[in-house]
Amino acid sequence: MKRILSALGLTLLLAMTFTITALAGGWAVITLDELPGEVAANQPLEIGFMVRQHGVTPLEGQSPVITAKLAGSNKSVSVLAVEEGDVGHYAATLTLPLAGEWQWNIEAFGAPQPMPALTVVDVALAVNKSEPITSNSNFLSLLAAGIGLIGVVGGLLALQRKVRWAAALVVAGLLVSGAGFVSAADQPKAELEAKEPVVASIPSQVELGHDLFIAKGCMVCHSHTETNRIREFGVDMGPDLTNITASPEYLRLWLKDPSAAKSTAQMLALGLSDAEIEALIAFINDN
Repeated sequence: MKRILSALGLTLLLAMTFTITALAGGWAVITLDELPGEVAANQPLEIGFMVRQHGVTPLEGQSPVITAKLAGSNKSVSVLAVEEGDVGHYAATLTLPLAGEWQWNIEAFGAPQPMPALTVVDVALAVNKSEPITSNSNFLSLLAAGIGLIGVVGGLLALQRKVRWAAALVVAGLLVSGAGFVSAADQPKAELEAKEPVVASIPSQVELGHDLFIAKGCMVCHSHTETNRIREFGVDMGPDLTNITASPEYLRLWLKDPSAAKSTAQMLALGLSDAEIEALIAFINDN
């Protein structure tokens, strides 16, 4: 009983410590520059992102760590990001060795922030080990078969003239022809057999918006039932967007420049592209 109470006390203490740290300013929002495109196994993936305290102030001097884990296995990869470009901007190169779905996060200032799952494809081809057929060997086999057929025809003509060796010629021609055709058919063939590849499906606008909602850090400040299950920390400074429906025109203005839509907006303009904005609108308005 004492052990149980001690464990509960320790858990409560850790939770209080984390909460106090967060309230004291120990949290940040990580915003990916862009969603990763198609990711192939053993191919470098360049990742860039901003780290902003409270989603506002760029943080320099951090040592962000990117950690990726392959679903259904104990395989994991970690890399350290370095400062690059503007204040608060970091970059890293991530290479994932196996095809499959990888869950990953970035830890920079506070709790790790989950990112959209990566579907890593494997485009390698398995080559059949049988020796490739050569044009010369196949040609010789067919040539022998053809000569055998000529011998058969010649033997049949000789039989009509009652030549004594005609029957032997027919038999010999049949044997040579048959052997030639069998040899040609049995020539080994080189075949490229594609392994059953892991294929990344093309996401819908709503799915793309869902991934951007995670990648751009929206889920840190906004609750949403579709993303709450994966986030490890959220301050919910903004409204719950689960059941929000707004006109595309208004959302387009807000996502492009929040201060233009509302002068007192605390949210920064994230430099979203038009395509990213349209995908986020599709996700937000998808009820």
